[in-house]
Amino acid sequence: MQEIKRLTGHFEIINDLQFSSNGQIVVSSSDDKIIGIWDIQSGERKSQFNGHSSGVMIAQFSPDDQFIVSCSTDATIRIWNVISGQQVKKFDVHLGAILNVKFFPNGETLVSCDKAIRLWDVKTGAQIQVLKGPPGDATGVDISTNGHTIASSFTDKTIRLWEPL
Repeated sequence: MQEIKRLTGHFEIINDLQFSSNGQIVVSSSDDKIIGIWDIQSGERKSQFNGHSSGVMIAQFSPDDQFIVSCSTDATIRIWNVISGQQVKKFDVHLGAILNVKFFPNGETLVSCDKAIRLWDVKTGAQIQVLKGPPGDATGVDISTNGHTIASSFTDKTIRLWEPL
């Protein structure tokens, strides 16, 4: 393999990135508090989303690529409209830094991790459920492709599987 393009524009460490479903756009999240939207063909940053007051850990596309969800060490989750760049929702009831957030495959629910695993209703912003693991913090979270199982990791070196209610 060989490098085909180099995308530059962040001023701090890039924490995560993800391709859109058509593979033409990449979203990046960085300690510089910026979420970048990058065109793969041109290598240019098409837009950037600003609003987090601390490093952005994760930025991920919704299943339909119309929205981006981001989480930060500022203890907030934000949902952004990809086209307008506007923040459309902010979740700010976490207990500390949020290390990960994902859309469920249906796009209607989010799962996040801080000290616990939390499920959120995307439309209302309401917290649906809190899944408490062992003493210590949750460090990661993912959702099966069918949305029926959540996998989470914790500081006690365990992975726990959950069935959402």
